[in-house]
Amino acid sequence: MARPSSFFETGTHHILCKIAGLDPKEFPYPRDFQDCWDHHHVRLACSDRPTNAAVPNAWPDIVQGLTTTIVNSKQLSEILSRWNEGDPRGWNIDALEAFLNKKADREDVALISTSATSTSTSTRSTPSDRRFQDDSDDVVMSDSNNDHGDDGKTDTPSATSAGSSFVRWDHNDGTAEDQFLTREERDRFFKVILPGMQQLALRLPELVKRPIPFLKQQEDAAVTLSQEQIACLLANAFFCTFPCRNAPNQHFSNPGPPRKRPLADQSKDSGTGKREWGGGRGAGRTLDSAPKDPHGATTMPRIKKQLSSNTDPFKNTEGQLSLFAYFKKAEPKASIKSESSKSSLPAVASRHFDNGQDKGREVGVQRDDLSEHAKVESGRESHRTGNESATRRPPPSGGRDQKRSPFPRYPSINFSSLFYSDDVRNSCTSTNAAKLRCIIHYFDRILQQMPIGVVTFHRQVLNETITLDAGEMLNQAPYRYPNVRIELDAPLEDDAPLGALQLDFANKVIGGGVLGRGAVQEEIRFAICPELIVSRLFTQTFQSNEAMLMKGAERFSNYNGYAQTFEWHSDHIDTTPRDKLGRRNTEICAIDALPFKSAPERLDQFCESAVLRELNKAIAGFRRSPITSSDWGLCRGEVPSPRGDLIATGNWGCGAFGGHLQLKFLIQLLAASVCAAYSRVDDGDVLGRDLVYFTYGLDGFADEIQTFMTSLHASPQLFEPWKLLDCIVNYPIKSGRGDIVALRSNKSLLDYVGASFGFPNASHSNSHGSLSVTDTQSSPTFDSFSWSDNDEYNTPEREPLSD
Repeated sequence: MARPSSFFETGTHHILCKIAGLDPKEFPYPRDFQDCWDHHHVRLACSDRPTNAAVPNAWPDIVQGLTTTIVNSKQLSEILSRWNEGDPRGWNIDALEAFLNKKADREDVALISTSATSTSTSTRSTPSDRRFQDDSDDVVMSDSNNDHGDDGKTDTPSATSAGSSFVRWDHNDGTAEDQFLTREERDRFFKVILPGMQQLALRLPELVKRPIPFLKQQEDAAVTLSQEQIACLLANAFFCTFPCRNAPNQHFSNPGPPRKRPLADQSKDSGTGKREWGGGRGAGRTLDSAPKDPHGATTMPRIKKQLSSNTDPFKNTEGQLSLFAYFKKAEPKASIKSESSKSSLPAVASRHFDNGQDKGREVGVQRDDLSEHAKVESGRESHRTGNESATRRPPPSGGRDQKRSPFPRYPSINFSSLFYSDDVRNSCTSTNAAKLRCIIHYFDRILQQMPIGVVTFHRQVLNETITLDAGEMLNQAPYRYPNVRIELDAPLEDDAPLGALQLDFANKVIGGGVLGRGAVQEEIRFAICPELIVSRLFTQTFQSNEAMLMKGAERFSNYNGYAQTFEWHSDHIDTTPRDKLGRRNTEICAIDALPFKSAPERLDQFCESAVLRELNKAIAGFRRSPITSSDWGLCRGEVPSPRGDLIATGNWGCGAFGGHLQLKFLIQLLAASVCAAYSRVDDGDVLGRDLVYFTYGLDGFADEIQTFMTSLHASPQLFEPWKLLDCIVNYPIKSGRGDIVALRSNKSLLDYVGASFGFPNASHSNSHGSLSVTDTQSSPTFDSFSWSDNDEYNTPEREPLSD
């Protein structure tokens, strides 16, 4: 196979906003709204439909509805249903109504009871009365002189003060209802925040004058929007105005009866032998606080009764499933596969691994979803990732959905999936309430002071399969393994160095379950940085050779917890400096790992095709985007920015996706080592980028990485990348037919690589067997890797594609 001229070809950068400093002739900004209704651009609610359009024009109804004064959630539901009621899959905003009313209504009842008692025992009357329209009945409410929150101790500022911040939540009582709105907060929402959102949504044709192009599969391209434009688009998503961009109900509703919640162990002894996380409520990272674990600050919600004193290693000292505590557990055992069992990944055509020769390596990796998307025609062999076969799911047939939908299939963007509920007993979970609070807090902030920056979204595509052959590299800079700095006790989004590329452990559908029931790493990042949600508007599902680089998104919230215990904590003031284009120097890389849920699939992740898929995915994300790494986004001549920036990453794909900790570390180490070697644009640059690796409290894993990297850098011999790849693929135990049957029980993966490289300190035993997935032969069963019995939290998010 001839060596390609470049593995990366940077595509068009679409500047959709007016930016000072750019040539207006080269980057013109239209004076009037430019309409577009086709399969290549986002279809806006204000666009004129052709006469044969399948979706009628609802903009007049939207304008009429959003110019109406909305005073309660029932009226809001009625207005939104005007342009959504025709959806055959049903419509409701029960979760949003519960978020607005569940706690506030209880305060109203308590206030009425207190007022009635006071009237019967005293003739003293309040100085003023005010009337509230409740969502269920018309109730006359008297304004007490002593307005309290739900704990009755802290005074809450009046909700009618337009200059006050929406969230005045400093007095939590430790219950699951802390995330729901108080009466004063609800009053402020309907009187101040919601009217501002209505006006912002109606400015759509004024603010977004140029059509927004779709970032399609296998097309390298970038879109830059102003933060004001993003706010307008998100306001329209809140009011669900984007035509045919609601998620089907089967993607976000609860099938069958509600599942029972796990009972939390409230024992104060974690029993793990490791440091205790957490503290009192509100112990998360704020702007002025010292580094703490933001994921262990409260007890598990929905606790019904206390269990025995036995501790659960999946929880921290407060009984909470924090991200730190999540990784502090023994890995599962794998049963030995029979020799007759076939690997779920396709066989790899590689002469290199069959006969041990160092040349002539040909690895066929095929792109996924070929049944729905055309192959890239470039005169080369298409590569296969085994994405469908690795998860043993048949490829989507399309058929009915493709015939029914007049649009390309993209992630849902309307907030209908976040508002919807079919659970009458628990319409809105505390997790969804926390996400809604993050979003409402974002709107409150930007309505008080609109940000003036821009955000860039670059879909970066790797055009050729990388197999780590020396002949593939286009950059002749000296090769070296990068330095790795371990961050044991810090969360990535708080302590990533300035300018470092921050990893988003993404779903192949960008944003994952942020508009559904998910609340893990990606969903939390999108909740505290809501501007990232707009990427779902124009980004098609990722394929195996693609990544998304997002630069400029601002953070608005601090948080506590993880998954079921995720909760909004406090306001966050982002002080990250901006580049010349107006983007904050926060760059986020979204790459999706393969899911390995069952025992055979977790063994299959050591197949060469799976390792190469993850390696190519990581290289696609780690390679410096010319658009996001330059101050002007390649929009004008400029001196190249300084090299050597860092990558802040961690246990990518090792949570609900079941990835092997040490394997994913080595794959990211390889990708960081060679990410600049496959483009002539990067010629002369160093081949690699140093890593800041966040282990989330895994002391033993951090020690393993540190020992391995010390030996690797101290070795007088330079080990080429393909040699490390060989060690990874040869680590598992294989049958005579080449099937992986188990992993080595006497050595961890890092120990095996160290022994193969001849490191003097390489251990010949698995000193951290409970940490790494290594002891797989001693147990005939495969323990569940899930940390919750609720599948909506511990399974990879299904594709909430618009229909």
